[in-house]
This record gives sequence, structure tokens and C-alpha cells, in this order.
Amino acid sequence: MLNLVHAKTFLTVLGERGFRAAARQLELSPSTVLEHIKQLEEDLAAPLIVRGRGIVEPTFQGAVFAPLARSMLDTAERSRAAVSSTPLRIAASSNVGTYLLQSMLASFQATDPCSVDLWIGPNPVVAERLASGTSDVALMEWWNERPGFCGHTWRKESLLIIVDPDHPWATRREIEASELATQTLLGGETGTGTFTLLKRELGGLSEGLTTVGGFGNTEAVKRAVRAGRGVSLVLAAAVADEVKAGQLVALRLKDIDLVKELKIISPIGVPDAAPATRFVAHVLGDVSV
Repeated sequence: MLNLVHAKTFLTVLGERGFRAAARQLELSPSTVLEHIKQLEEDLAAPLIVRGRGIVEPTFQGAVFAPLARSMLDTAERSRAAVSSTPLRIAASSNVGTYLLQSMLASFQATDPCSVDLWIGPNPVVAERLASGTSDVALMEWWNERPGFCGHTWRKESLLIIVDPDHPWATRREIEASELATQTLLGGETGTGTFTLLKRELGGLSEGLTTVGGFGNTEAVKRAVRAGRGVSLVLAAAVADEVKAGQLVALRLKDIDLVKELKIISPIGVPDAAPATRFVAHVLGDVSV
């Protein structure tokens, strides 16, 4: 298979009319330049350069190959430009995309101004988009360790119990886990990541919870809690503004730390220079996340 580097060396030797001059131009050793030409001639099964005293010219075959070599390099450059202009496709789960991703994207694009195509939606759909190749990288509240992908924990986010300011719990800082069973829990129904976490941390107590689903997103849950319809468990980042404004009150479970490990996932084998790899490195290295 023809090597683009060897083709560039060949054209540089012709352009500089010498091996040593080409070596200086390419910042290579003369022996490396000679090796490139030798390998290219072996690939094409023909001599490409006439080597004489003070003379470096293309052979008949070299003259035929020269415009093709220029076309190869031009095609390679246009290919790189076309591929690099495609957006980085990011898929994020609703809570991550709404409450945590935007500041990270801003800091990433401030230093790496590639275009981004962002999709935000439910965790299962995010996983499918990544698996189908519709997205290049995903940020999720869970990951099921599918083969062919590499997942990293980039943030651990606490879950807080939220109540409206007139709720009997509003003057407290924490509650017993058993007290959750006395309230209607908005969200956290069977099949959600929150339910899975509660089942793991609370054991049998989780079976006694009364849950109401169908809200679609955390914003709807927060509105329902503020209206006094029940209590809920949400990511701390999702209610920071409302708690600060006094619109909601946040509590913790006594002696139980409910924490979600947020994941960033990309396919295995993505080149180091690819935008997806650069974004993953940015997220994992960002001390503010």
C-alpha cells in the first residue's frame, strides 16, 4: 500500500532537486529520505529518481507518478479537512445534560473550538445512540458495561430529598430512611436509576415506598414537589438554585449517603487526536466537575 509520507518525500526530493536539501526541508536524516524513496520504488516496482552527479530528476516512471502523488496528498488534506469539520456528537442523560454539562462544554470549547452536536434525553436512549454510532461520546447516570466501549466515572453526585418549604420536614436536616415510606415519592419508580440505587442502599425498605412516575423530567418533579404533591430524590446539582432561593428544602438520609456515579463513555480505539478523545480527557481532567 502506498505511503503518503513516502509520496511527500518523493515530491520534496524533486522540488528541492536533491536528497540532502529534501532532508533539511522535511527535518529528516538523509538516510531516512533515501529509505522512503527505496520503499516507494519497491511498492511501485519501478525506479522513480535518476541519481547522478549533481543531478536528481524523475525517471519516466517517476514523471508519471509525480502528478498522482500530488493528487494523493491533496486528497488526504481535503479528507482531513472534511472529517475535522464534522461536529463532535455528544449524547447526555437529561439531568447531566441539563444541570452539569453546559459549563463543561463551555470550558472545553473555549480551548478547543470544535463544533458540537448535543442530544439530551433518557439514559436508555443515550446508551442506544452510543451503541449504534449515532453519538461519539455519552454522559450518563449509569452504564451497563457493553463490550467495545470504555467508561469512566467523572463525577460522584449526591441525591437529596426535596420537600416544599411548608412540609413538616422542612425544618429538619435529615430523616430516617424508614420515614420515606410515609410519603409519596415523586419519581424513583421501578426501572429508574434512582430506584436501583434505593434498592441497593435501603434493601427491603425500598419495597414499602409509594412512588408516582410519569413526570418525564426533573423540572416537572420539582414543580410537583413545590406544589405539595409529595417528596422526591434528585441530584444535588439539579436543585441548587431552588434551594438557594428558598423554593425547596433539601435533606439527607441519616447514616446513608445516596450517591450516583456519573459516567462518560466512548468507543474503544478512538484515536488520541479525535475530538471525542479530547473531550473525554477534558472532562476527566476538569477539577471543577
